[in-house]
Amino acid sequence: MGKSARVLGQEFGRTAREMNELLKDHGYLYGNPGAYGLTEKGQQYAEEQYHSRGTGGYAQYNKSWETRTWSDETAAALRADMEANPGGIGAEDALTQEEDAPGNEPYVDPDDSGDDDSPPSWQTLAVAGAVVGALLVAPHVKPFWNNKVKPAAKKLRDGWAKQGSARESAESADS
Repeated sequence: MGKSARVLGQEFGRTAREMNELLKDHGYLYGNPGAYGLTEKGQQYAEEQYHSRGTGGYAQYNKSWETRTWSDETAAALRADMEANPGGIGAEDALTQEEDAPGNEPYVDPDDSGDDDSPPSWQTLAVAGAVVGALLVAPHVKPFWNNKVKPAAKKLRDGWAKQGSARESAESADS
């Protein structure tokens, strides 16, 4: 049975993120969080599956991801590695493994002009949406207010006034 990093991490008392870091430190993974890959050593103990939502349309809607399932022998091998080298692989070994790993070339955006413009935050988008909505609704508010709300409020107020005067006259008649 294959185990995810989360399930494997439970055996070590770690979270999935901490478990992936531990596996990276001991040479089973290369890369960064969210973009790990298996090293040759890791390929002996794990299997990667590629998943794609593939709904069609634009690329941002077609999410794809990889999952790794670790064999039952992984925990024993990792414990042995941890006993033999408690700090993990050396910095130069990690760098060599990471450089040698297939597909680990840094991505360079050809359209990048060097600007560090980040996309707008959700708060900015929410405020902009509220402003646009208000501008679109504004022409319809005044006629609605004058033709529907004011007459209904006046009718309600007049009804309460009639009830109040009827009560006062009934109370004065009783006295």
